[in-house]
Amino acid sequence: MDQDKTIAELQARLQQSETHNAALQAELEHFVRNVSHDLRAPLRHITAYAPLVREMLTEGEDPSPCLDTLEQSARNMSRMVDALLELSRLSRIALQPAVLPTAGLVDEARRELAAEAAGRLIDWQFPADWPEVQADAALLRQVWRHLLSNALKFTRPRAQAQIALGWEQGADEVVFWVRDNGVGFNPAASATMFDLFQRLHVASEFEGAGVGLALARQIVLRHGGSMQAQGLVDAGCTVRFSLPTR
Repeated sequence: MDQDKTIAELQARLQQSETHNAALQAELEHFVRNVSHDLRAPLRHITAYAPLVREMLTEGEDPSPCLDTLEQSARNMSRMVDALLELSRLSRIALQPAVLPTAGLVDEARRELAAEAAGRLIDWQFPADWPEVQADAALLRQVWRHLLSNALKFTRPRAQAQIALGWEQGADEVVFWVRDNGVGFNPAASATMFDLFQRLHVASEFEGAGVGLALARQIVLRHGGSMQAQGLVDAGCTVRFSLPTR
């Protein structure tokens, strides 16, 4: 009887692994297409503006505007390459799971973001208690840091930011959430907002290269969890992520 149970468990794990690998392959193909597209934009700027700079210098004109565009494009490419390297590192690094107090990870993430919150009126809302989780401490801290940084960024237009954190216990997982009263987003974009380099707002309003949420989701996926977001334009955003209890 015990042998039959063991075989059934192994078969279930194998099926889960095959499903997970198929999902990863599909995500990888989608990722490669997006990255190829996004890297072309700064390259187009560089190749288009370099001849203009040469021509302007020859004719004695001021090339400063073109140089500014070239510099910005190079910075964007540098951020993209850094993000690709970080994503590659995440896929190769060995997880070091341990039983962790969630409250400590959240507190550490908030301290790292003290400069972003300085001088602002922020209503932080926390649960009365937090669960312990089994995860890699350094990586899970990154998840909280990215989510809190995202909430701080998109609540900047509010006179008072409201950022609420919470959790709920599921049958075989713990679900955490971060909710804010920020500018929100179009719900039609919820399926792609975790894609690397995906930006839902113009760069002139909110800085960033569309990297933080993508990396946070990859970390959660590596732990066997999932991440989703809900929001409305000008009505805030809620990001949820789950971690298995085993």
